[in-house]
Amino acid sequence: MNRKVIFITGGSTGIGAASVRLFAERGWNVSFMDIDSEEAARLIASTGHDGQILFTQGNTRSRSDIDAAVDATIARWGRLDSVFANAGIHRRNTLLDITDEELDLMIDTNIRGTVNTLRAAVPRIIASGGGTVVINVSDQWYVGKPHSFGYGLTKGALGQITRSLALDLGPQGVRVNAVCAGTVRTPLVDNLFKKYEAEGRGSAREFWEEENALYMRGRVGEPDEIARLVYFLASDESSFCTGGHFLADGGLVAG
Repeated sequence: MNRKVIFITGGSTGIGAASVRLFAERGWNVSFMDIDSEEAARLIASTGHDGQILFTQGNTRSRSDIDAAVDATIARWGRLDSVFANAGIHRRNTLLDITDEELDLMIDTNIRGTVNTLRAAVPRIIASGGGTVVINVSDQWYVGKPHSFGYGLTKGALGQITRSLALDLGPQGVRVNAVCAGTVRTPLVDNLFKKYEAEGRGSAREFWEEENALYMRGRVGEPDEIARLVYFLASDESSFCTGGHFLADGGLVAG
């Protein structure tokens, strides 16, 4: 069986992990990278598709880590058809209180880490005959949110990268699209709310209730719901889509 191959960053938990599972279930070979090797091992063991999954520990801020992970993918399967640039971080800040260190961390992770990923993966996709790029942007490509200066800044940049890459890579047979999700119930968000709770700002449960109330469906998204959109954009099902920003936000932007 000639399986397609995808490389996913930030694949151990949340949207990344849901994507690893879904692509493996649908017959793809899946290579993923993350800093968390323990969660990666648990994920692989839970899928029942371990022969289709390759994990490499690493950080997207490191060019050498990304290069090694993509090289391992090619060594294992000989091709690369798609990349899901998913890894990223969130911090609560405004222009007036963000530190130099936090700004550098967010830019290095969300922007430079994505660029590192694409610089390693895209040439291999072209060499394999073309394919797809999916970038995890945010609903903040469309709307601003309070206390989200650094996150909005970096995700806005990724939204623009999506458009420019689509134009540059289209002639080489590569489609590029962005997933723009609202809040999703992931460890990233849960840990943020627990941090607020530890700082005495309120309970994590109350933060989740407030977040759920923002959405027309009365709840935030689930990782599996976003993974299905990622699959659509990475697969031939979206063959006429490129340069697009696809919302999965429970109607938040519409409201």
